[in-house]
Amino acid sequence: MRVMILAHESPGDFAQRDDQEKSATYMGEWYAYSGAMKEAGVMLKGAALEQPSTATVVSVRNGVRKVEDGPFPDTKEQLGGFFVIEAPDMTKAVEWASKCPSEKTGFVDVRAIPDYGQDE
Repeated sequence: MRVMILAHESPGDFAQRDDQEKSATYMGEWYAYSGAMKEAGVMLKGAALEQPSTATVVSVRNGVRKVEDGPFPDTKEQLGGFFVIEAPDMTKAVEWASKCPSEKTGFVDVRAIPDYGQDE
């Protein structure tokens, strides 16, 4: 089964990315995590996302499109990146998600990707 791991990070986590003294250690955890998934043969895709301040939010209300600088979440944590993995079941996917560095200060959303018979 294909599963998406959505890694949510705190504002402090995002700040570490750009901090010259902390970036190597912080990003090293992410490289180790993605490297372990690649080595295990489960990672299909993955990427970090830019700072939340670079987001654009598009919404449509009553047929009117609204484009705003974003993001506008209800939580302090922001989507920081994603991984698409191949796992035998949700239990194994959750095991991989529990090793995600954002588990320390943010949270991880784990969702199965349905197979609707469409090519990727």
